[in-house]
Amino acid sequence: MEQLEHQLLEVQRVAGVVQDKLAEAQSVKTLYNRSASSFQYGRLLDCMMEASERAECLTDRLRRFILRNTFSSSLKEEYCLNLVQIHKIRVEYEDCILKAELPVLLPHRKNKYTDYIYKPLFLALQNWCKERQQQGKEIPVYERATVCFIHEYDKKLPGSRIRDHDNIEEKQVVDALGMYFLVSDSGLHLDTYHTTILGERDCTFLFLMEYNQFPKWICKRYHLGIISKNHPIPATGFSTG
Repeated sequence: MEQLEHQLLEVQRVAGVVQDKLAEAQSVKTLYNRSASSFQYGRLLDCMMEASERAECLTDRLRRFILRNTFSSSLKEEYCLNLVQIHKIRVEYEDCILKAELPVLLPHRKNKYTDYIYKPLFLALQNWCKERQQQGKEIPVYERATVCFIHEYDKKLPGSRIRDHDNIEEKQVVDALGMYFLVSDSGLHLDTYHTTILGERDCTFLFLMEYNQFPKWICKRYHLGIISKNHPIPATGFSTG
């Protein structure tokens, strides 16, 4: 019971920090309404960013609380499935290519907190494999593979948001894929490829395939709008086909 009490107090503490940051943001907004200064607007964004980051930590602590203290396997399984549905992570498999769709952009590699997307991804892959196993369907395992990261940015927002590919955190995504689908994620067994497109929303697509499938696959998709920062072309999305 002492450990349970400690967990509850920690959740309440983080929730209080989120509330404080939102209250601070409201005060800054009032000042901004009076002065319309760029300084106050910058402070407002900083406050909201801090509140958002703390909210992600709060979600993580609540998730851990449920998973640690739910002893019914059926309730725990239902909770994990609900997490996947809430985050709208989709996993598909067609023509020997595994596709996962994440409803967010991957974080910067220097971000301190990244569990908000990787834990739901891990659960989504776990549930997908469990369902395939129950249905007697194949769970692919790649001995020599290529994973393609397609970063889709909302074309209605400024292009300055588009980050360099070497600043995008990929390790935990590769670790999650490796847990279920890779013989190894070492350089001898896995190649990685990043590309960026403009679309209707922010999201990330992952495509995992045998390395010898990749050249033909990527060539077929250049007409769909793979872009660079300097030559933006609207995109329509990708399928495993």
